[in-house]
Amino acid sequence: MNKKEMLNDIIRSNDEMLRHFTATSNALLRSVQDHQTELFEINIKLDELYRTKSVYSTPSTSRKNVFSPLIKTTEKDEKENELNTQIDDLKLVKDTLDAKIAEEEKEIFAISEKLASLNAAKKSIANLSAFLDKHIDDDDEADGFEFVEEDPEVSEAAKHGTNILMLDAYDDTYNATILDSKVKADLTNNIHRLDILSYLITSDPERARLTTAEISSHLKNTSGIIDNLLSRMHYKLDIDQPIAVIIDDFVTQNRDRHPECVLDSDIKCSDYDKKLSYEKSLSVVKLLNIAFDNIYKHANASKIGLYATINDEAIEVQITDNGKGIERSYMRKSPWYSSLHRAHELIYLLDGNINIKGSKKEGTTFSFRFPVK
Repeated sequence: MNKKEMLNDIIRSNDEMLRHFTATSNALLRSVQDHQTELFEINIKLDELYRTKSVYSTPSTSRKNVFSPLIKTTEKDEKENELNTQIDDLKLVKDTLDAKIAEEEKEIFAISEKLASLNAAKKSIANLSAFLDKHIDDDDEADGFEFVEEDPEVSEAAKHGTNILMLDAYDDTYNATILDSKVKADLTNNIHRLDILSYLITSDPERARLTTAEISSHLKNTSGIIDNLLSRMHYKLDIDQPIAVIIDDFVTQNRDRHPECVLDSDIKCSDYDKKLSYEKSLSVVKLLNIAFDNIYKHANASKIGLYATINDEAIEVQITDNGKGIERSYMRKSPWYSSLHRAHELIYLLDGNINIKGSKKEGTTFSFRFPVK
């Protein structure tokens, strides 16, 4: 099988998975909308039942016979009991719908991440196909498939450049997918609810109140999704601070967020007012996040150490943990868009070096160094 045949198989497989997850996501979105419509109707019915019940809940005129231990049950009491039964039944259905919506929205978010990865892969495959067409001669097809990394004519810089472009495309596609499938979809649904609300304000004020609460809830959810994207893009990070302060703040935040891990730190800086350029300060934060995220997700560690040395020439950082230790083959086993691949490409751009090693006895050591000038 030659290069193009193998590449076409990858393209077909990627397209099949894209179609599958897109169809699944669309079906879940329709299901959530149906459940939300049903939930909206149940809330209206509940509101009507509560108002009807308030009529029957007024003080009863029935009296207890002094010679009887039983209270006489009136027609009003029977009606109130019937209303309570209906309310309990509807509340049970409401709780079930709430649970279904929460579960389906969780599935939609997980699928959105898969779609982002698949769309990024699709772009990367297209770039790889164009790269092969440009750099590989037709005569090479007879020799079978050769990985691009093994081509002696491809420089080290070209390899890293391709990887960095692929990672950049992945990030753009991921963010675009979340914005389109979650944020835009939620805003479109809320626009529809606002159209209904404008009619209900005068025709059914109580139903309008419920619709307003529903819109508010969905907008809060949308705001949370946007906050997650902004955090992923490091939008709120204050890069204008001295680098020692940035690292110290990072340590404090992680101690607060993960009290289950003991975090020791030692930051040595020749000038504690020293500031790095925007891109280098941001790179430090990105590398720290990569190291710590992997510890929290995979290491099962109870103790972490962060040691940094900063002078006029370079910054050196070492992060250790007492977890299970990273495998030597982590680069080969982790997907190309993983955070560890990102760390290596980021260090390449900074003209620095990185070393990640681990063992079951000593845990993992994640260290990097790059010039600050």
